[in-house]
Amino acid sequence: MTAFRLPDVGEGLDEAEIVTWLVAEGDTVTRDQPLVEILTDKSQTELPSPQDGVITRLGAAVGDIVPVGDVLVEFDGGAPAGASSASAESAAAPATQEPAPATAPQEHEPAPTDDAGGGPASTAAVPTGGRPKAAPVVRRRALDAGVDLASVDGTGPGGRITVSDLDRHLAGSGTAADGSATASVAPIVAPAAPPAVVGRSDDRPATAAPGAQLGQMPPGSHPLRGVRRLTADAMSRSWEIPHIHGNDEADATVLLAARRRMKGQDPEGAALVTPLTFFVAAVANGLQRYPLLNGSIDPQAGTITVHDEVNIGIAVASDRGLYVPVIRNADRQTLYGVASEVARLSTAVRTGAITSEDMSGGTATISNYGSLGGRFATPIIRAPEVLIVGFGSIRDRPFVVDGAVVARPTLPVSVAVDHRLIDGDLMTAFQEYVIAQLSDPVMLLAR
Repeated sequence: MTAFRLPDVGEGLDEAEIVTWLVAEGDTVTRDQPLVEILTDKSQTELPSPQDGVITRLGAAVGDIVPVGDVLVEFDGGAPAGASSASAESAAAPATQEPAPATAPQEHEPAPTDDAGGGPASTAAVPTGGRPKAAPVVRRRALDAGVDLASVDGTGPGGRITVSDLDRHLAGSGTAADGSATASVAPIVAPAAPPAVVGRSDDRPATAAPGAQLGQMPPGSHPLRGVRRLTADAMSRSWEIPHIHGNDEADATVLLAARRRMKGQDPEGAALVTPLTFFVAAVANGLQRYPLLNGSIDPQAGTITVHDEVNIGIAVASDRGLYVPVIRNADRQTLYGVASEVARLSTAVRTGAITSEDMSGGTATISNYGSLGGRFATPIIRAPEVLIVGFGSIRDRPFVVDGAVVARPTLPVSVAVDHRLIDGDLMTAFQEYVIAQLSDPVMLLAR
């Protein structure tokens, strides 16, 4: 009898939530066969079996919070001599990670990559009599396309089914990722739809009632689990921060004109450039100008850290909850580079392909809440950051130009800072700098 204990999957976690058991007591499993999906504060991860054997006991139920080191599975037979929790831990490194939501965006998706890690593909067949090996993102896509994974040939290690394998299967069957028939071969990619970024903030009119599917839950008592539990924990920590807020509006006339001109001169290249692209660039420039806002404070340790990288989180909504993937070195990227990263990260959130690396290292956050038509808000800072910037919807509103009140497309800007480190004068200076860039985005276009 050997035990497989919950390992630290390389994130320094203390515990994990059991999301789904992929096996049952009495099942015969093979080494590397997926056993369970767990949810940590950084990712949703599928853990493979460290050995061959028969499952004699599952150590936790779905929804249980399991500390690192506790028994997940007990095996009978099939284990190599001297098998231990240490060997199980080394075998349990996750093949793929789907980060769990963190806080609140989607667009064109790059061609999918092999989820087996890019190494040499194995031609081993899927073991008979067991559940096909595949990462959560592959299972989700197969479900959406109505494909039985048992009918797909896996070329990954141990017969694991990769995204590319599923692409080939769908191409051969003439079926699209949404389950509809297609006359041409097409890989499984997300449809080219506007991102579900929290904040439309665009010159496009809304085409449907916003938020129609929000807030749906049947009456009764429900366990606080999954993404909502993680969000609740994160917001409880953030609520301890003494916030101060500033609200103002920018004249977005030139910003929208610049975007339209970019589309006219380079329709293909500028297709990904949305107002959010400009927001990220403006905030990144502001953090360069006022580096203390790109810092964090630790009152217990009595230290202030000013980060040498400008890594901006963008709040992204998905059907699983709110995420904040991070655009790294946003201050060093061109406008097109920022646009490409926004599209890649928001698509990864929507498809479940986002990784814990994509979700870590943020130094400030943007919440583009205007997609639901909001104007001003009081966004909550994500600890240990000291700044979050919110953008409302761009709409025609009264604005004073040359002493006359005229209708202009205006962009509401809401800034929140941690008053333990940032005072109101610095917050206001930063806000005015961001507004000035968005009102006349020449410097942003030159990135």
